[in-house]
Amino acid sequence: MKDKTEKIVPAPLGLLQAWRRLRRADGSRMGMFRLLVGVTVVLLIVESLAQLALPYVLGRMVARLSPPVQIMTVPLWLVASYGGLMLLRSLASNLEEVAYQPLSQRLQKLVAQEGLRHVHGLSLRFHLERQTGALTRVLDRGSDAVDTLLRLTIFNIGPAIMNVTLTLGVVGGAFGLEYALLIGFGLAAYVLMARWFVRKRVVARRARNDASSASQHRLIDSLLNFEAVRHFGNQSHEYVRFGEARRALEKANLRVTHVTAASSITQNVMIALVTSAIFYLAMRDVLAHRIGVPQFVMIGTYLRSLYMAVVSLNQVYSGWRNARVDLEKWLELLAQDSEIAVPEAPVPVPTTFAEGGAASLVFDDVSFGYNAQRRILDHVSFAAAPGQRIGIVGPTGSGKSTIGKLLFRSYDPDSGAILFDGWPLPELDPQDLRAAIGIVPQDTLLFNDTIAYNIAYGSIGASQSAIEEAARAAELHDFIHALPDGYETQVGERGLRLSGGEKQRLAIARVILKNPRILLLDEATSALDTRTERRIQSALDALSRARTTITIAHRLSTVVECDEILLIEKGRVAERGTHTELMRLGGDYAAMWRAQSRELLHSAC
Repeated sequence: MKDKTEKIVPAPLGLLQAWRRLRRADGSRMGMFRLLVGVTVVLLIVESLAQLALPYVLGRMVARLSPPVQIMTVPLWLVASYGGLMLLRSLASNLEEVAYQPLSQRLQKLVAQEGLRHVHGLSLRFHLERQTGALTRVLDRGSDAVDTLLRLTIFNIGPAIMNVTLTLGVVGGAFGLEYALLIGFGLAAYVLMARWFVRKRVVARRARNDASSASQHRLIDSLLNFEAVRHFGNQSHEYVRFGEARRALEKANLRVTHVTAASSITQNVMIALVTSAIFYLAMRDVLAHRIGVPQFVMIGTYLRSLYMAVVSLNQVYSGWRNARVDLEKWLELLAQDSEIAVPEAPVPVPTTFAEGGAASLVFDDVSFGYNAQRRILDHVSFAAAPGQRIGIVGPTGSGKSTIGKLLFRSYDPDSGAILFDGWPLPELDPQDLRAAIGIVPQDTLLFNDTIAYNIAYGSIGASQSAIEEAARAAELHDFIHALPDGYETQVGERGLRLSGGEKQRLAIARVILKNPRILLLDEATSALDTRTERRIQSALDALSRARTTITIAHRLSTVVECDEILLIEKGRVAERGTHTELMRLGGDYAAMWRAQSRELLHSAC
């Protein structure tokens, strides 16, 4: 068997593949997208032509001003043309950004959304292995990098190629082969040197990105676990660890700065040398009366335009490589396939209790392991008819919670089958399956938002009256009503402003609002004290009434009323039956019950 823990880094998507995915995600807006691109390109062409014409008009004006021509004989149309060209260039330049910005914002939104959509579709294994801080940076950099690539393509490549080609043609035709060869040599040397420095910058930037991700991970990990930091008095330790990460980032940033500075200095020296050589040739030809002062002015202006175009192309190469570095992780992320396959033609099933009633569930000879070396479940079989309650108990590490993960299709079993309403889970849409299952976990997961929002998460768009009705059913309404802000009370990050019992009742209210066909209680009360557990258990009993319910529990008192109880030991079903039958059997279940009863008696004393 292949080791499931082996990390396989997928080949990144190509840019064309990524673009096709974005087009599918936003097909209705592609017409507007193409229109904005077209308008931007037309404006860029207008700006480039105006920029190219300005040196020619300036040369004509200088020629008119040269002796013996008098200043009053300068045609007004030349002055007007020069001013009009400057105005046209400026107008086109500003309108380009106006046309491009809606395009840019839409593209960045699409990239960020597609990344989030893809991440939510990946398997639980991916999410358990990921680093939240690094993942958010991947999504942020991906959206910025895609915008950079599009901006470089539209604003730099086309105009720069046009300017270089036309300028070389004008200079070669007007001044001769010697000028063209010298400029060509300078351009070739500049481009080769630029490419060498770009490779250095890419290496430095990649190292900077890695250091930035590591620093962000240290920061977020420390903040998310601030209680553990405080409990063990390790604030100084966290300060030092974060300082080490920031020092690594500082060195990486300085390396990028040094490489960039060396690149800029070297390239500017090259430009200065070639420009000086061209001006030397031009001055020599002016003194030899082969060209005039107007041509001298014109070649200087064209040189400036030419080098601006070359610098622009260099920025394209540099920016493109840098953006590709930033985009690498995003493209790898999109290439990451989920190990949970979605069927091409899923079987439609009702997802709510109101639509389909309670569902049936069968585990048929299911075996599973997170890796090849350790099997967690070994040939587990059980069945729950619609409305039945199944209790699953056993020692820590026996595989109880793994059964819940397989039911929710966070993983697929290595062998055997799991049937929902008679259908194997791989034949169902995972979204439909998960919509049909309501989970009350041991650790309630809450958003840093209002109580109302967190309850309504069970049914997005639920009315306020439905939210309050669910809260009443979970015995939470009176508590919420007594709060100063009521249902608009902020719960804090991970619900830290609520007690354990309050969070559990909120989780129950959320599942009540979801109205699922199967209820999964995964150690739902094990973290609570006995008194709080008793209050919440009544709400859970009401919620599970008539629904197919799987109760995974450490405390046996929560499964006493189940129709069947499975004792899982070392991944196998060691005992099964009702509470009465298992107590009569006198095996491990009965021993666990007696031990827990003694613990409860001692705690009461």
